[in-house]
Amino acid sequence: MVMLTRFSYSSLETFRNCPQQFKFEKIDKVDVPKRFFAHTHLGSAVHRQLKTAYQWAVDGKLYPLETMLERYEEEWNKPIKKKIIPAGEHLTVDDSIESGRKMLTTFYERYQPFDQGVLLGAEMNLNFDLPSSRFAFTARIDRLLKRDDGVVEICDYKTGRQLPAGADTPGFRRQMGLYQLAVQSAFPQFEQIELAQYYLKHDEALRYRMRPDQLDELAEQFRSDVLATIDAERRSDWPPKESGLCDFCDYAHLCPAKRHRLALKAEEDDDRSSLAKASELADRFAEANDAYNRLKAEREALRQEIIQTARELSLTKLVGSGCDILVRTVAEDKLPTKTSDSGKFADLTFLVRQWGLEECFSLDGRVLLRDFFKRGRLTESQAKELEEYITRSERSTVSVKKRNADL
Repeated sequence: MVMLTRFSYSSLETFRNCPQQFKFEKIDKVDVPKRFFAHTHLGSAVHRQLKTAYQWAVDGKLYPLETMLERYEEEWNKPIKKKIIPAGEHLTVDDSIESGRKMLTTFYERYQPFDQGVLLGAEMNLNFDLPSSRFAFTARIDRLLKRDDGVVEICDYKTGRQLPAGADTPGFRRQMGLYQLAVQSAFPQFEQIELAQYYLKHDEALRYRMRPDQLDELAEQFRSDVLATIDAERRSDWPPKESGLCDFCDYAHLCPAKRHRLALKAEEDDDRSSLAKASELADRFAEANDAYNRLKAEREALRQEIIQTARELSLTKLVGSGCDILVRTVAEDKLPTKTSDSGKFADLTFLVRQWGLEECFSLDGRVLLRDFFKRGRLTESQAKELEEYITRSERSTVSVKKRNADL
């Protein structure tokens, strides 16, 4: 198994969506038949025509709309058209082709002759190192343009049906912010940068300018994501995550979360007895789990009632007929985790790295940092800054101590 030597927005999104798919696709590089989906083919075909339009404009030529649409339709004949999978049950491949024609026509009429500025690149690949890390990244930018007002625009085309509520969303910032880090690495002389996503189906452009602190936080988030992939490889832990994206995954027949159901549906499977046994085990476990959950809920309700009673009566021990129930409540300081508050986690990680204390804030090192704080091993200013990230709460433990005779 060989880990990636260069990461990208799409590869890390694959890991976030499903670590198991990331392993199949990026690590093991499993060779499986690829399916052609209409919505992905539509995006590629539209992107190529817009790239050509802007490249023609560099030479002072207007790419004719008729030629654009002809070449766009030719793109649909490259794969075997009958093997393209429609974008939905109620849609056909011809529906997707027509949708792309409308997008291109609308964009053409709005932006021709495609001279809104100086084209710096179209579908350009930029390799760079993530700031303050050893991790190599790559970014593919649909269009990089220096507008007449001097602002450098990083453009990304979207051909999907969904239009976000605005540009200031985590998804927009993650993708486009990474592209800005790539552009700043390649062209440090650019001072004014604007991010733009063009939603072609809706004839809308969403724009945003990221602050330096937002870019610093984003770099830290990507650094944490890369460390998560490294940690997954170290522990050989690649859990599958089922979602609507599974319908478009080419590795379903290999996926441990999908394989059993697919095998049960396959009439030609030779080992029906083993499959049936697995189904029986699943049913038995589900029944036992329901019973366990009922008891667990009852136990938790009793536990909370015991904690409350012990607090009201100022007791640390409740005496039963054949046992003692020991109750202990302690104050607890907590630091943010990646799952509890990813934004604060990234901010805190960045802060600790500035202090030169990375070794006490690895993926599982928050306890050590908390101990540094408790034992006064941080400077006064560091402790004051850390206070902002600490939440204080109480943690209660309830344990049973059986005895042979009543006290």
